[in-house]
Amino acid sequence: MGRRSPLAHAPRPTRSTRRQVFVNDKVKAVAGAIVLATDASVGPDHVASGYLATTGHTGLRAHLYPRYLVRPHSRVVVTELRAVYRGLKAVLGTIPGRPIEVRVDNLQALRYLHGWQQGGTDMPEGYDTHLRSQGRKPSLVKLQMLAEYTPHVTFVHEKAHAGHPLNEAADSLAKLGLRCLRGTVPRTELPRLVPLWATGALTDYRRSQAA
Repeated sequence: MGRRSPLAHAPRPTRSTRRQVFVNDKVKAVAGAIVLATDASVGPDHVASGYLATTGHTGLRAHLYPRYLVRPHSRVVVTELRAVYRGLKAVLGTIPGRPIEVRVDNLQALRYLHGWQQGGTDMPEGYDTHLRSQGRKPSLVKLQMLAEYTPHVTFVHEKAHAGHPLNEAADSLAKLGLRCLRGTVPRTELPRLVPLWATGALTDYRRSQAA
């Protein structure tokens, strides 16, 4: 991202036993077309997702992920798709109807998104599509419906770790969530770090567009 990580200024971490952390925030938007970048980070027992949009919407979520829920090799793509769902939900909730370009760096996740746009219903191997507690639809089922019935959303591939400010920020936010769950970053720092990181990335993105 061309700048020193805000984590460099974080206080000494304390151990954490939290099962989940999440942040949803909004910073100053970038004018022009709406672009949403999403990414995921997966550990042995934890998963995390991050997103950042030019509308200023940003956030992360990290939590324990029971191994029995999906096949081990499907956990990455499921988490990538959940990142897309959370980012789209934030943007569509406040700016409906405008074209949105969603940039995804996981090709397997992108294949599911394109398939859903064509009316497909395939899910990652082992993903449970039964209703969750209190009758809630699974996140990927809701995302499949969004992909199929929201014509102004497009999904494109963004090469990972290629220096794109939005993609790099989404990746860093996801990793920040994991670090928080592991106790290496205090949870109390998230409300400061997430908007700081997002603002820096959008500033870099604005400059790249003007160049």
